[in-house]
Amino acid sequence: MLKITPLETAGVQVLPFDIVWNNERGDFAVSAATGLQASDPIRTAVVMLLFTDARGTDAEMLHADETDKRGWVGDGFDVDTAAGEAPLGSRLWLYRREALTDAVARKFDDEARRCLQPLIDQGAAARIDVAAEAVGLNLLRLSIEIYGRDGGKRFSDRFDILWSTRNAV
Repeated sequence: MLKITPLETAGVQVLPFDIVWNNERGDFAVSAATGLQASDPIRTAVVMLLFTDARGTDAEMLHADETDKRGWVGDGFDVDTAAGEAPLGSRLWLYRREALTDAVARKFDDEARRCLQPLIDQGAAARIDVAAEAVGLNLLRLSIEIYGRDGGKRFSDRFDILWSTRNAV
């Protein structure tokens, strides 16, 4: 018989999001004056950047369904490249079918750094430290620390990402 254990008691960290629910679905809270409403704007930005699927390139689609390149719809029409904007989100989703190894953890680390770069580019952070670690066969631990221009730590958290080897090719 399968025993179901709450994630918190299984040693997996579960993060709160700044989400507004309307009894059917959740979404980020938007303010016309300031963009997103968030009790913790840095945490909200980190979650959005890490876990919003960026569009994969043709070269990256070798091990994935080539008809599902994902990507946020807004990146198709509202990216001002002249102002230095780039599509937001991460391509962490591309690794979902790979077996969890130290090499995949390094790819995760590199992609997390890349997708969090807008926080530095826009002045919300001066430095971002990322560390991804494969823990066994089914857990990837992603630690992120974000520092302000004054050198003070503005964000520090860990994301425990459960990995299913059933998805490995």
